[in-house]
Amino acid sequence: MLYPDFNDLLALGDMKLPLMHPSSRSVKSVISGNYRSSFRGQGLEFDSVREYVPGDDIRNIDWRVTARTGSAHLKLFQEEKERHIVLCVDMNATMRFGTKNTFKSVQAARVAAILGWKGIAQQDRVSACFFGDVPGGIQFFAPKRTRKSFCSLLKALADPPSENHRISLTESMQYVSQAVHTGSLVYFISDFMDIKKSFPQESNISYLSKTCDVVFVAINDQADKSMYPMGSMRFRSSDLEKIHVNTESLKGRKAYADLWDEHQKLLQEIGSRWKIPILELSTESHLQRDLILGLKNIVRRKK
Repeated sequence: MLYPDFNDLLALGDMKLPLMHPSSRSVKSVISGNYRSSFRGQGLEFDSVREYVPGDDIRNIDWRVTARTGSAHLKLFQEEKERHIVLCVDMNATMRFGTKNTFKSVQAARVAAILGWKGIAQQDRVSACFFGDVPGGIQFFAPKRTRKSFCSLLKALADPPSENHRISLTESMQYVSQAVHTGSLVYFISDFMDIKKSFPQESNISYLSKTCDVVFVAINDQADKSMYPMGSMRFRSSDLEKIHVNTESLKGRKAYADLWDEHQKLLQEIGSRWKIPILELSTESHLQRDLILGLKNIVRRKK
């Protein structure tokens, strides 16, 4: 499949998956929803008690504590607020590649659809940032929580590219850091092939990791990791330069594999430094299984 299929992305909304969105911070939206905010007030979940002061609602007096201490005490509750989920999808040309099962771009779209549909089912507000071969290079969708609005987002995700751009992760993070609310859950879905050693300093990753929950979903193909011996092959670099490669060379294949190992090590170092969990998938992954298990592991580690 060359491009994501819109009907396929829609059908993922009918699947009842036991998927859990990770979160390690309070949600600070001002709209009611399914998550606790960092503000104390009238709500649905008991938090603590404090002494009564004139003007408090007497309906919230904790009579047991009042009787035990001899002075009036008030129950406090955690307000429940909705969460803002942001789906950042790499739509650069490098994602339209795959040798096993499907293209990375198709798998990325399916991941975004599953995560988004789960958010809609939980009454979260879902928005998206597509970067790469999209109108203007970066396409942002405002947070909404209706199926109709999410379908429009998926339609844009499935459309074949109409423009040619190359937008780096650094640029996309800079944009997202200025567009999202504090406390948002931000998924970056990419192959992360353009990260460099200067990546943490160049991007707004520090700000995002401190103010939001960030998850990297890395999608790769087997051919990203190792080169098969297939004779002389012609490739095209990101700057459109044609390159001839002798894939029969043992030395060349080892150098290729070493570059992949260095890339993986750097990605893990970045995740560790900024406490960003990394969920690794491939073009061969069974998403309904591997995505659920990966997110469960992230949730478990955050507890």
